[in-house]
Amino acid sequence: MRVLVKSIIKQLKRFRRETSAVAAVEFALILPALLFTYIGTAEVSRLIIMDRRLAVVAGSVADLVARADGSLPNATLQDYFQAAQFTMEPYPSATLQQVVTSIYVDKNGKAKVRWSEGFNGGSAHPKNSTFSVPKEINNQSKKKYLIVGEATVQWTPIVDFMFKSGFTLSRTYYFRPRFDAEITIN
Repeated sequence: MRVLVKSIIKQLKRFRRETSAVAAVEFALILPALLFTYIGTAEVSRLIIMDRRLAVVAGSVADLVARADGSLPNATLQDYFQAAQFTMEPYPSATLQQVVTSIYVDKNGKAKVRWSEGFNGGSAHPKNSTFSVPKEINNQSKKKYLIVGEATVQWTPIVDFMFKSGFTLSRTYYFRPRFDAEITIN
């Protein structure tokens, strides 16, 4: 037993003195952490870019509708929806769902849907249904119309060791009509 212990100690001393291939061992130890950080950074960057593009989609469609003077042809609204899909490029827009809604906030702050249009599977809100508006916007919008732009997209990771499955990104924007009057879709 004593001979075995001496042999092990002798090997450990020799191992400690040996310096060749230390860099290779250190690199092998740190490589998984470097790859994890690199790929994770790429995925998070991609997620942030997709979220920003989704914000542009939701905001731009609602803003274009809010610029209409009185009425907007339904064909023009559909063109806005289709054009907004190109904003997502080069990221996939197959799961991009859009909804534009016109609401009226009465003097008591109760918001009701006047009309709502969905695109690519986006669920339109039922006419005359109540609509939840953030308190800050509600207080400034009593007895006024609002155009609400909503967009959602499914985000799925390229490499699934960081995020096991995707999730839904969503954005909502509120605009007052430029001419401070109701906008209808015909």
